[in-house]
Amino acid sequence: MGPQTELLATTTRTGHTRAALISAWLGSFADSADTRAAYARDLREYLAWCAQRDLDPLAMRLPEVQMYAAQLAAATNPRTGRPFASSTRARKLAAVSSWYTFLVRAGAIDANPARDAARPRYDRRHSTTTSVSERQAAGMLGASRDYQHRTMGPEAAALATALLIDLGIRVSELCNANLADLGQREGIRVLTVRMKGGKIRTRPIPAQVAALLDAYLDVRPAGDSDALLVTRGGDRINRHQVYRLVQRVAADAGVPMPQRITPHSMRHAFNTIARERGAALEDRRDALGHSSAAITQLYDHVALSLTRDPAHLVAEATAKTPD
Repeated sequence: MGPQTELLATTTRTGHTRAALISAWLGSFADSADTRAAYARDLREYLAWCAQRDLDPLAMRLPEVQMYAAQLAAATNPRTGRPFASSTRARKLAAVSSWYTFLVRAGAIDANPARDAARPRYDRRHSTTTSVSERQAAGMLGASRDYQHRTMGPEAAALATALLIDLGIRVSELCNANLADLGQREGIRVLTVRMKGGKIRTRPIPAQVAALLDAYLDVRPAGDSDALLVTRGGDRINRHQVYRLVQRVAADAGVPMPQRITPHSMRHAFNTIARERGAALEDRRDALGHSSAAITQLYDHVALSLTRDPAHLVAEATAKTPD
């Protein structure tokens, strides 16, 4: 039994094991599977950090939590090879603080040592997500039809890319989509999308995407009888396979720095293309499942700040040959 496993099996003063208290805390996020999964990962990392230093997480004080925050600031994100974004570090510390708050309420500890821990400041109007243009998105859709990989067939790749770009759904919503979520309403083919926070949206399947859907269903491998999208072996696709798909088709489409393109980039592309094509803010907010228009406008801010920045006007003026 490793030190972390032994620590989780320890009984607290409430009579519950630490593992049971963690499960109860995570259960409070029942309406959001994504938040629950992210917080579970964040807490596992924190507990592993404590175990490596022989620290009891239930006896921690503010200085030790600040040490963990400093470690996060110096760490590298293994997925990107770059330092963690300020927003990511803030979320990780928020997860730790949330767990301690739960323990206080449960009577397992007396105070939350992370309550006053300094969290990274960041501009909520700024997004680090790299988006793609309408032309680049079209190129990625074209490249996805020729996707050759041992895990995912070209028909599945083309449909997955289209659903990400043309519907703007999240990678988790794509991976969790079921065959039973397909349907028809008012003569229009639809997909029921189960979003963060328990939201459910019925999204239309445009004719262009419907053609890709039919092509995929004609050759869909046998296996998982529930999942909409499956691998060549019949298993439900996962987010890592989708990340690999997106970056591969971005590279094939000639998108600069394809390693910076993620499935979330496709949501930004959906919003930008829809806005430029005249879609109202309210309709885009509803389609993306945002809780407020302010979140959707964050996506707008990324595109508008680049296209409407006065630098273009200044550069045009200074490029003129003096008389």
